[in-house]
Amino acid sequence: MMLKQNRAAMLGLIVGGLLLVAATGVHARQVTMCTLNWEPYYGEELPREGFFTDIVRTAFERGGHSAQTEFMPWARAMLEVKQGDRDVLLGAYYNEERAETYIASDPIFTDEVGIVAHEDLGLTEFDSLRELSDYTIGYGRGYSVSEEFDSAEYLDKEPEESQVLNLRKLFAGRIDLIAGSFASIRYVANREGHDVDELVFLEPTLKENTLHIMISRAIDDGDELMADFHDGLSEIRSDGTYDRILEEMGYK
Repeated sequence: MMLKQNRAAMLGLIVGGLLLVAATGVHARQVTMCTLNWEPYYGEELPREGFFTDIVRTAFERGGHSAQTEFMPWARAMLEVKQGDRDVLLGAYYNEERAETYIASDPIFTDEVGIVAHEDLGLTEFDSLRELSDYTIGYGRGYSVSEEFDSAEYLDKEPEESQVLNLRKLFAGRIDLIAGSFASIRYVANREGHDVDELVFLEPTLKENTLHIMISRAIDDGDELMADFHDGLSEIRSDGTYDRILEEMGYK
């Protein structure tokens, strides 16, 4: 009788242990993320690699995973995640093409996007993008600005590897306009020593883009990772951690 009781007790411990492992996330692993340097949202020289990186990393941690970030050109980052060589594309605007290529998260942050000119151009507003067809517009290679801008073949669009280079070209008179995130353009202009007061942020804005993460469809546990991320994101929003990160990084 005692032997049977011991066996039963041992079996109970084993089953209980298995249930505990399942509950605490046996699938937990290191998540590999990649993106470009896009200040002030994320960058390898920013505190905690930027507030957006910190929010995403914290959400993954709450979901049971650790996450590390590698910085690289944007086109390469998109390809790495598409192929499954990295798990997560950190910080991307949503569009239908990307939603088919990657598993897109819920919105994490909202970014105001539009057209920027130098004050010498004398332009402050426009009614439609077609009015800008006589101007050369710099933008980030591989960036999605807005659906209308992205598909506007009538525009003279000149891709560049970074907004740093676009701003240098704008202040040197080599391009007329820049399309992109207003916050990023302001930040980079300040950091590079340009006079931000000489920049004109044209009205209306093109879009209030929502920033997401995109998980590879080429990895086996992509849906599970996204579910864990969403659980963690919901938790840090509800307990105040999300707002605290923004406050600590100066964005709230």
